[in-house]
Amino acid sequence: MDTAYTLRRDESVSAGIDRILEGKIDAAIGHVDGGMDRHETVHEVRKRCKEIRAALRLVRGVLPTYSAENAHYRDAARRLSDIRDAQALVETFDDHVTPAVESADALEADRIAGVRATLVDRREALAAETDLDGRLAAVRRDLVEGRTRVDGLPIATDGFDAVDGGLRKSYKRARNRMADAYADPDTERFHEWRKRVKYHRYHTRLLRHVRVEPMRARRGELKTLSDLIGDEHDLAVFLETMTEEERFDADTRETLHEVSTRRRAELRRAGRPVGERLFVEDPDRLVDRMRGYWHATREYEPAVDD
Repeated sequence: MDTAYTLRRDESVSAGIDRILEGKIDAAIGHVDGGMDRHETVHEVRKRCKEIRAALRLVRGVLPTYSAENAHYRDAARRLSDIRDAQALVETFDDHVTPAVESADALEADRIAGVRATLVDRREALAAETDLDGRLAAVRRDLVEGRTRVDGLPIATDGFDAVDGGLRKSYKRARNRMADAYADPDTERFHEWRKRVKYHRYHTRLLRHVRVEPMRARRGELKTLSDLIGDEHDLAVFLETMTEEERFDADTRETLHEVSTRRRAELRRAGRPVGERLFVEDPDRLVDRMRGYWHATREYEPAVDD
């Protein structure tokens, strides 16, 4: 667990957000400057940008420059989105499609290997065509520029009032997007739900100290849900790309489509009861409960940095 990505009880919200943003920006710059695999670098840098945006979203109601700051890190991450998507196709094939195909005994081993090789070649060609090193350098400049503004972020108030608006909005949107996804299931609705679940999950990490054990349990269930609907989305993108680009023969495409569609349905069914448990509460009630935790913990329990 990343305890650095948590508002501490012995600091103000504004000081905590500054510390968290600086840490995540520095970590992202470190990924670019480090010697890890370039595709892993892309993945890690995009994750840091999502964590930065989630922290900004938590205080969005009292941060007048929120829209500009959020757009800055969104656009930085978008420089790498198509390259990350190409790597995600390989990971989806390895982690989800291949096991399902093998379990169903639907394709021979050499055909499975051929599909994977095609996806890897596609990824490497895209990285070469789009100047991945140049894009990473541009993202690094974005991060350095953003860091210069962290100390001057005009967070207008402190205490729970600084976070209640962002917490309510992220939770309410996740709750509403779940209803949309199951009322009329399609790829875009489940993708929107996935994004909102992730932001709410990040907020439970940031607010870990309001009540440690219940928040740990909630984070665990949110991780389970995020993985389920994330895997469903990755399979949807795999199917769309395979259909649009027609890189495999018709029989192979049909087999992969059948297996992946079946797995997507299983993941959607598995996600529903988890989502119903997590988002059963009215947004105002959830925020009121968190406010009570916040005040009880900060007033009566000793501050700990763990």
